[in-house]
Amino acid sequence: MIERESVANTISGITAGAVVQAGTIQQVVLPAEAKRDAMPIPRQLPPAVAHFTNRADEMAVLDQTATGSEIADGLPGLVLLTGPGGVGKTALAVAWAIRNRERYPDGQLYADLRGFSADGAARPHEVLGPFLRALGVAPDRVPVELAEQVTLFRSTTVGKRLVVVLDNALSAAQVRVLLPTSSESLVLVTSRLRLHGLHAEGARFVEVAPLPPAHAEELLARSVGPERATGELPKVRELASLCGRLPIALSVAGARLASRPRWTVARVVAELTNECQRLSRLSIGGDVSVSAAFDLSYQALPDELARLYRLASEHPGPEFSAGVATAAAQISDGDAEDGLQALADVSLLEEIGPDRYRFHDLVRLHARAQADADRNPARRRIGEWFLHTMTRANMMVIPIRWRVGTVSGQYQGAPALFASRQEAVEWLDSQLPNFLAVFEDAVARGWDDLAWQVCEALWELFVFRKHYPDWIASHRLGIEAAARCANTVAESRLRCQLGRAYLDLRRFDDAREESEKARVLAVRAGDRRNESVALQQLGLAAEGLGDIDAALDHLGQSLLIEQELGIERGVALRHQRIGEVLFGAGRDGEAAVHLEQARTVFAGLSDSRDEAQVLISLARLDSRAGRVDQAMRRLDRALEVLSGLGSAVFHADVLIAYGEISRDHGDLEAARRYLSEALELCQDIDGPQKERLHACLAALDQAASD
Repeated sequence: MIERESVANTISGITAGAVVQAGTIQQVVLPAEAKRDAMPIPRQLPPAVAHFTNRADEMAVLDQTATGSEIADGLPGLVLLTGPGGVGKTALAVAWAIRNRERYPDGQLYADLRGFSADGAARPHEVLGPFLRALGVAPDRVPVELAEQVTLFRSTTVGKRLVVVLDNALSAAQVRVLLPTSSESLVLVTSRLRLHGLHAEGARFVEVAPLPPAHAEELLARSVGPERATGELPKVRELASLCGRLPIALSVAGARLASRPRWTVARVVAELTNECQRLSRLSIGGDVSVSAAFDLSYQALPDELARLYRLASEHPGPEFSAGVATAAAQISDGDAEDGLQALADVSLLEEIGPDRYRFHDLVRLHARAQADADRNPARRRIGEWFLHTMTRANMMVIPIRWRVGTVSGQYQGAPALFASRQEAVEWLDSQLPNFLAVFEDAVARGWDDLAWQVCEALWELFVFRKHYPDWIASHRLGIEAAARCANTVAESRLRCQLGRAYLDLRRFDDAREESEKARVLAVRAGDRRNESVALQQLGLAAEGLGDIDAALDHLGQSLLIEQELGIERGVALRHQRIGEVLFGAGRDGEAAVHLEQARTVFAGLSDSRDEAQVLISLARLDSRAGRVDQAMRRLDRALEVLSGLGSAVFHADVLIAYGEISRDHGDLEAARRYLSEALELCQDIDGPQKERLHACLAALDQAASD
């Protein structure tokens, strides 16, 4: 192939109308209009697809490029449309070229460059010869040598207004020799590859994605007929989703329905719901096949890249990082990063952010359909990678928390994986869909030992971000997994964690039931630490149910265990809980003693989060005693810590205290400001805290109206 630079100097001084005679370039000077009238106008575009739908955003990019606002002097407009096989790149390019043919009176050229064809990519002379003949060069005047063909093509296209569609390109070099020499022309290139080399030619890069949901449904409706689609609209939506909104899949599904007028949309949906047969059903007689479209890209991969493609697809979650690929394929981080970039470059993988990738649903099915004996071990390695990485994040969020799982012991003294507690919390929250997918996969595959450990490792995220439905659902499954492992300590721990969710939700009967089961299990196992946690939670449940004596009794027993075990943080937490119960019972003097003890211990442990939470309780004590200034100073210190943890709930706790103290001392305007800010922070969190804020604000409104 000839690079553009190798022939650039040969066209100097050549003008439109040049032809080749006896191996030399001779000049034929014709008036511009006479030249246009004398030359045939090529109309090589294939017909537009029957049900082309929308693509307004991509069309707008092509329109912008066609205006010439981004075209460099002397270069044609150049747009590279990239995306996986079957996403509709060719349909988009052809539809735009047909709609805009009046902009290009000198014609439209089209060539399939066969980038992924089994017959091999088209060679430049196979395309240039037909292009030259279409532009009026007599067959016997078409040069034999490629360099002369390139020169003649560029001289022939000087000043012309052409639209050129180069379909299925394999490389930048393959495209360069086919670029006309006219800034008034536009070249549309389609490829599964990111042809970075075309940047030097001023290319605009456009990634063609699957259709938006509404447009995918529209394409199906146009295929099967609006009346039929309207009658089963929910199923049409489901069918569009099962097709991954990929035009080729939508077209196949639509064609199957159109050719079988007695079939319902629901029937095709039922067929495609089975993942094992989805790809095979998305084909029409072997002529049009979603699987075949992906096969072409897959078969071109080198062996190691093909293996990464297969094994990375085993990740059960919606997206993944290079770390997941490293674990799945057992390769180095650098090789994983390079491999994922290479898969994205050939449109078998979507790059959706820094170190964030995902498979299109149908591409994932295709990857999993390829045989690989290492499939199940890869899934296990992925699950373990998440467990280890979650644990390292958790050690940053709550460093001195006791964990039943042993993974944390492997990282004692290891460098921190995250720069701050807030960064760790943000990462944990961003990965929740992946955590749940890995957890549910472990349960489904009977990997109970992995399942309960992942469940335990969800604690820090749930405490900080309060995803209550996921918290409860995951822990019910985790408890069953621990029981199947006959791990009584783990089961007790997970029941304590579930009981805490019920306490937060003020479901005190449920909290008491789970905590009592946890206590019994802990006693049976001789596990004093879980017994203490269960007793603490039984105390808080009793308080919620109005039994203060029982609450103080349970908490006192828990305090004794923590003292016996010599766990300073545990002792401080029990003093804090006892102080809060006493405050609620109006026994302020006793409450102050316990709360100050807790604050002193937390300060000595450099546990700023727990100390800040105790400061909130001490501020309420000060407020009740009329020491408003001191209360506000305590809240200022608490806010400084809790607002930077990455937890809306902890931040809101301080604001609620500000609001309630302001309200109790007559500053209703400040109270509304604080409580409204807290409510805004809690908008995405369901539960009693938000209900309480709505009630407080409603009471303020009532007080203002009175």
